[in-house]
Amino acid sequence: MADFNPSLARAGIDQEPKGSPAGLEVPDKVENIGWQTRAALPTPAEDALADALQALFNEEIYDLAKLVEGLNRRGVQPPAGTQRWTEEIFRSELARLGK
Repeated sequence: MADFNPSLARAGIDQEPKGSPAGLEVPDKVENIGWQTRAALPTPAEDALADALQALFNEEIYDLAKLVEGLNRRGVQPPAGTQRWTEEIFRSELARLGK
């Protein structure tokens, strides 16, 4: 089973309609892709961010300011070119990752 949908990586997520080569389901040829909406494997930095957020949520931390504080406290590297996580950087990074 694939770790990501290679059709998404080639065509771009929002450029092709459902049923096209980049779609999640082609009616006459359905392949079970474990990560259908993921165009590539997560980077080590993305994995570290996800692991830290999961740990913070496990501590029942849900407030944005406290999440950002927790990321900095845990030493999770912010995106390149920034020194520390801020609420603005966090929002921007989640928006980028959510595309």
